[in-house]
Amino acid sequence: MDTIAYLATGAKAVKRWEDRRVAADWLKVGTALFMGLILALGTVDGHTQTASADDSRDGTAVATRTSEGWQNLETLVQTIESTRAQLAERRATLRASDNERERARLSGEVEQLSLDLESLQTAWEMLATGGADLQVFGVKTDAAFNWRDELQSVFEPILVELKRLTDRPRKIERLRSELAYLQQRLGVAETALASIVSYREQAPSPELKRAFEALEDRWQRRRDDLKNRRDLTNYELQSLLSPPKEAERNPIESLKSLLSGRILNLVIALLAMTLVYAALRLLARAYGRFLSRRGARRRAFVARVGTLVFYLLTAVLVLLSGMAVFYVRGDWLLLGLVLIVLAGAAWALQRSLPRFLTEARLILNLGPVREGERVIYNGLPWRVNALNFYATLHNPLLQGGTLQLPVRELVGYVSRRYEDEEPWFPTRRGDFVILDDASFGEVLAQTPELVQVRVLGAVKTYTSTAFLDQRPRNLSLRGFTLVMTFGLDYQHQRDITTAICDDMRQALHSGLQRTDFGAHLGDLSVEFSEAGASSLDLAAIVTFDGAAAVGYFRIKRMMQRLAVETCNARGWTIPFSQMTVHMATG
Repeated sequence: MDTIAYLATGAKAVKRWEDRRVAADWLKVGTALFMGLILALGTVDGHTQTASADDSRDGTAVATRTSEGWQNLETLVQTIESTRAQLAERRATLRASDNERERARLSGEVEQLSLDLESLQTAWEMLATGGADLQVFGVKTDAAFNWRDELQSVFEPILVELKRLTDRPRKIERLRSELAYLQQRLGVAETALASIVSYREQAPSPELKRAFEALEDRWQRRRDDLKNRRDLTNYELQSLLSPPKEAERNPIESLKSLLSGRILNLVIALLAMTLVYAALRLLARAYGRFLSRRGARRRAFVARVGTLVFYLLTAVLVLLSGMAVFYVRGDWLLLGLVLIVLAGAAWALQRSLPRFLTEARLILNLGPVREGERVIYNGLPWRVNALNFYATLHNPLLQGGTLQLPVRELVGYVSRRYEDEEPWFPTRRGDFVILDDASFGEVLAQTPELVQVRVLGAVKTYTSTAFLDQRPRNLSLRGFTLVMTFGLDYQHQRDITTAICDDMRQALHSGLQRTDFGAHLGDLSVEFSEAGASSLDLAAIVTFDGAAAVGYFRIKRMMQRLAVETCNARGWTIPFSQMTVHMATG
């Protein structure tokens, strides 16, 4: 493929692309053409040696080109001269033409040739001057101050860096779209040219044949232009899709460059932020130990304010240390990303400010929840031991009964002062309880989440709140009382309220004293309860301390056994339910 075709058609394509977007932006046009020329020049000795961005301030790297490279440069100059001659010819034809339609067509061609000539001239000057910025030689104008423009100039390096990082995939997608578009137009041009050739060969007159020849020449140029543009676009696309040759030849150098660049800046920034944070935390701990040696149990309001200010200052200094590293190292991309994140955080803070003020009140111990008071959290009572960015809640009767949670979790709660005698949980580990679901057993474990009870040898598990909903009767805490009702026959009506009650009380007392739970026996009384339908009922009331709770149901059975044995010994009749029927006479 002819190199001049690459240069000319590449200049046209790039110029048309830029004209549709930014008029008269010569720097972008020159940069795009310069990249296209570098791709077209192709062969160099070994590989082209270019200076780095920092070294370009001291001098310009010179590439040693082959004879073919110099020939391509000469071809570029010839193309410029040819385009200039075509432009002059079109302008002369335009001045001599009187047809309005012809003048409009010629005006379009003159404008297009002017743009092509300017693009080629800009590319030639940039290539010849080693990529010099031609805009610095323009006319200097004093513009009025515009804060939007100034803000844009501040963030422009960041956006340029982000654009550079995503430049390759965007270029690949653009080139693929442009390649498909050119391929479609090339197919239409080939079809049209074949039709023109067919008509020319079958033309019946020389005049018609010459007209078809002129039209054929125009469409051939159009087809060649499309083909050259397609080849140039495909060449650039394949160059982007192929892996970098330098990385293939020296992966160690590429890795070293990566590690000594942005990753190194990030590591240094993280190290600086960690050191600043560690130093400030050590200072805070030293101050905390100083206060503890003074014996201050509750922090004063000034100390709380100082703590809050210290945490805020710590966050600011940690961020500034990382940003300072990026600034000194000149890493504007990472610095810009930090600034963008901070701007987003400030915007979010604007909406969350009321919630943060509420949390600040809690930290300063000025809110509805305060240190040293009692609060109901998740259905359980807790003592507020400490309020800071994290609150410490404690329940002395629960295993693992200390919670550390963000102070925002306490927003909406209200605490109160409490008395020392107030219970923190209805049971302790090892207590025996009776629940509303008729379960009886020993409490094996109780945590902020679960309570386990041994019931009939098996372990029954409740959530802590569900356990409280069962309204447990704690038999071990302060002891318990048993009431037994026992009936005698009506034949004992004379002595049921006197001698029989005393005899039954003595018999039950002596009998219970001989059992395993005799040492835990408290008060015992036997009283007449009521006259039933078929019996005279006695009520035996006995109390035990909490150590006998394990035998709660066993003691009830013992009392029934002792009552029956006493009736047998005394000859008392135990009635049974009976029904009397009265028969009417006559």
